[in-house]
Amino acid sequence: MAQRPHHLQPRAETVRVALVYRDVTGLGVSHIGLGVSAAYTAKTLRHHGIWAEVWPTQSAAKLRDRLRHAHTSADQRGDLRPTHVILAAPWIPTQDLAATAAEFPEVRFVVVSHSNVGFLAADPHAIRLLRETADLQLATHNVFVGGNSRKFTDWATEAWGVTAVCLPNLYCLTETFPEHDRRWQGGALRLGLFGANRPLKNFLSSAAAAVELARRLRVPVELLLSTGRNEGGNQRALDEMTEHIANLRVTRTGWLSWPGFRRLLRTVDLVFQVSYTETFNVVTADAIAEGVPVVASDAIDWVPRWWQARADEPLDVARVAERLLRDPDAPRHGRAALKAYVDGGLVDWRRFLCPDVAQITGMPARIARDDA
Repeated sequence: MAQRPHHLQPRAETVRVALVYRDVTGLGVSHIGLGVSAAYTAKTLRHHGIWAEVWPTQSAAKLRDRLRHAHTSADQRGDLRPTHVILAAPWIPTQDLAATAAEFPEVRFVVVSHSNVGFLAADPHAIRLLRETADLQLATHNVFVGGNSRKFTDWATEAWGVTAVCLPNLYCLTETFPEHDRRWQGGALRLGLFGANRPLKNFLSSAAAAVELARRLRVPVELLLSTGRNEGGNQRALDEMTEHIANLRVTRTGWLSWPGFRRLLRTVDLVFQVSYTETFNVVTADAIAEGVPVVASDAIDWVPRWWQARADEPLDVARVAERLLRDPDAPRHGRAALKAYVDGGLVDWRRFLCPDVAQITGMPARIARDDA
């Protein structure tokens, strides 16, 4: 007797996940957040025995073409068809999403918000698409609204009256090398401030903390900026904050490829990420993977509590920074926090991909019961 299809009898070995992000370049390789997140989530899932691949896509029409080709190719090879399409961020028009889901009724589609509620203030259209996806979830069997953090999905579940799916960012830890950990020895200090320049990223508090560290530590301080595009942040305000400060030099590296950015991180002693609102924050994970401590805000709640500073208080940011610089165990604590986050994220992914979590090898039955 032939095996029943995945949508009728979910099993880990029959999962086929396509992680889709909007590729505006058409190059197929991304060095921005959503593309990097998709690549590392796929890499992590594959490392843990779940088939996944990344599909850079320019439009809903091209996504449908890719699905048709994947179905035809799988049938010709006697292989399994895609079972899940995970859309990174809301960008496909709702009518196109509905039409695609109707054409592929055996595929489950999830539109995942990579922003928490506060960050969505910058994108009202995304809010509309997410809300309309929740309506589709009520009306269909294979469309779901989701998020990459429980802060968002818990709210969405209550506000929109559907069970929002939590699919956290995953981060592959197979290429971390503790022997390369950064440990400041008290000499010249290199600080990193990275990401798109947006007001909610709160670059100014980090720059103000760098000013305080230059004054307090009395060592040469270099603040490295890799911000790429300016998305509403006031670059001139940062320039004014850091000009004519003894011991402080600002270096703009320009937007780097992701491998290039990882190489830059290996030369940095500490990174600032004191955002007002976040879900995961890839920069923080990249820094931890390279053995570099991070001053975060409580918006990045998966890092150790003592890494979190009050975002709008530069002196508190400087206090946490100095503590981490003098803590030789900070890189180890960061890796432990990232591993715990990824382990928990894998539970969420497995629960959605294979609802009978208790039957998955290595997953204790109590997880399924406690979180039911």
